[in-house]
Amino acid sequence: MRILCVHGDGQDREIYQSDLAPLLSKLRNLITEASFDFIDGLSHQHSDPLAKDVRLQELHQNTLSGTGEVEEIRKAGERLAKKLDRDGPYDGVLAFSRGAALVSSFLLYRQWYDHELPPAFKFAIFISGNIPLKSLRDLGVPASKEAEDVVTQAKLRYEEGLGPLPAHATKARRAVFNSDDCFGLNLNRIPLELKIRIPTVHIWGEEDPLLPTSIQLAGFCDPYIRKIFTHPGRHEIPCEEKELTEISSLIEWCIQRASWPGQTLL
Repeated sequence: MRILCVHGDGQDREIYQSDLAPLLSKLRNLITEASFDFIDGLSHQHSDPLAKDVRLQELHQNTLSGTGEVEEIRKAGERLAKKLDRDGPYDGVLAFSRGAALVSSFLLYRQWYDHELPPAFKFAIFISGNIPLKSLRDLGVPASKEAEDVVTQAKLRYEEGLGPLPAHATKARRAVFNSDDCFGLNLNRIPLELKIRIPTVHIWGEEDPLLPTSIQLAGFCDPYIRKIFTHPGRHEIPCEEKELTEISSLIEWCIQRASWPGQTLL
């Protein structure tokens, strides 16, 4: 059981591994055969120390920021594909923040343009994740001005060190189940081929100003094989014992669900 771990902004492999240590300790007790591969710059540092892939933090800043160009986002996906070809296969992926933005974009592009290929991962765990609206538009998904405004407002609150916009916090629970209006996205107008169709777990903080973007990502994942966990924190990896126990159980479910007969054929 091999799981690829992709970090977010302001992290590197060592920091992400440290931040995830309490959760991974729980997971190793539940899934003894699991191994976790932490990367910097989409290169396997252990087996390929001279790899010349760009560093992941630089990649995020240049391609997955609010002003990132679609071409660069797609190039990021190409780098990830090379990583998988070189060091894979991986059973699952565990991505945080903008690492989740990279992974979610990659999964949708691959599913749409390379549908003859098997899924890159059997399951995905997104912590404080999001999916870039630029990627969605590039795939032909209608993203309204309301959706754009929500993302802009959420990012501004994050940059200012504030909690979620009160209107966003009020709408959050309803938006999770409202396929007509998931923070400006009408999920009913999106074909199944443009939904992430592997088992997923989504984790975000109730005080995270970016929670609307995490909910948008959850909306693009098959609701029948999706689990959601919210914690009282902000844009962070949970570390409280009770939270970790619940999250570990959800991840265990996700791994087991991914092994169901026929899942890889969806």
